[in-house]
Amino acid sequence: MQRQRSYTGLVTGIYVAVLAVTAGTFFTFGFSESLLRFVVTLLAVGMAETVGYVYCMLWLRRAAEAGRTSPVFISGAVIIVFYLAAVLASAILLDWLLELSPLWYAGEQLLILIVASTVLVATGGYGRNAASGERRAADASRSLRTHMQELQEIRGIAGTWKHSEASRLVELIDSLEEKFRYSDPVSRPGLYATEDIIRQQISLLHDHVALLLVLKELPARWDTETEELTESIAGTLQRRNLELAALK
Repeated sequence: MQRQRSYTGLVTGIYVAVLAVTAGTFFTFGFSESLLRFVVTLLAVGMAETVGYVYCMLWLRRAAEAGRTSPVFISGAVIIVFYLAAVLASAILLDWLLELSPLWYAGEQLLILIVASTVLVATGGYGRNAASGERRAADASRSLRTHMQELQEIRGIAGTWKHSEASRLVELIDSLEEKFRYSDPVSRPGLYATEDIIRQQISLLHDHVALLLVLKELPARWDTETEELTESIAGTLQRRNLELAALK
């Protein structure tokens, strides 16, 4: 945190110094014979420097949060550099050398700003969408591991059942867990709904097993109901694997 503050102070100091040098240079040497072109160039250069400063501050804050530099942020930095270069090139060529009409020159600098802003916003939007997709993919990849952990927990609960039918209950859960063990561990974001159904079914199996352990007298069809639950989960798992195979 202390290092980030020192970097922030350094960048702010550099920004203030650059603005001061820019303003001093313009007011000392004048450059342009047209007052309007002079004002437009001063504002355009100052705007480009301010945009670069704001971007640096955002970069420092995001780097502290994420711990790494995003490729999207690097792309944005390249856009900012090209924007600053375009502003300076226009000032040198169109204002100081060719002395373009003030209104045309102002429009050209405005166009540069609009184009740079549009490209920067589009890049940011792409970055947000890409990050969202990565998060969904990571969530989907964790789904199967989560399912297996829940099944292991259910099997552990079933193993504590003090009943003569405990081995039958553990056998049903073991059989289901085996099917998960040999399923594709990497899912796809498009299968989120199917993974959620499996999660709900496993949760129902968990409640069912927990209820068996507290009942004083077992229902006559307890094993049939348990088997139907495990088969239902296995069927959804098979559908998930077929959908996943079709997407590859």
